[in-house]
Amino acid sequence: MLITNSIEIELTTKCTLGCPACPRNDPYHKKEIWDVGHLDTDIVKSFADVDSDRTYLFVGCYGDPIYHPEFIDIMRYYVARDKRVVIHTNGSFKTEKWWNELAACNWSYNQRFTFSVDGLEDTNHLYRIRANWKSIMTGMKIMGALPKNQRPWLIWKFLVFPYNEHQVEEARALATEIGIDQFTPVLSERNNDDYVCDNPEIYAWPAK
Repeated sequence: MLITNSIEIELTTKCTLGCPACPRNDPYHKKEIWDVGHLDTDIVKSFADVDSDRTYLFVGCYGDPIYHPEFIDIMRYYVARDKRVVIHTNGSFKTEKWWNELAACNWSYNQRFTFSVDGLEDTNHLYRIRANWKSIMTGMKIMGALPKNQRPWLIWKFLVFPYNEHQVEEARALATEIGIDQFTPVLSERNNDDYVCDNPEIYAWPAK
């Protein structure tokens, strides 16, 4: 998805996972250089006070936005001002209470919320090391159960590796079952031969 007139806000450099090709872990010895913690909440909110048509990307290059301690408060602030936001997260290690609080932000389809989950319970953690399947499913199900007019557009982004390509259809069915709006398999572009998919056709499924 190409997004123009946008600004990416790196909320935090914190993440719970250890994905091998992530710049957090490769090269790992540089971690202290970029691990600077959380962006000041007042600064983040100040962007939303600007009257503009921008899309605000909370995607994370070095950290996962949901691990900013004021993430829910920040989302309330942006949603209340009807800002277009795009969020990407691995979805791990948040409680049912936390997800219910996030779900109560009175979302709309001006927002997009992507769960980056690369497989099912037995495979997602192979690349997304330390991912917690139970908490991921908790988040997906709570967000997916929201009424259509009170939630963001929900996306399950599935990186396709040789070890999970056989699960694409099953994951797509699960996505539909729990209320995800769009299931998007994506051929992995990681710079490691072990992560190259032998069957690129399966990621060309049209997202609807």
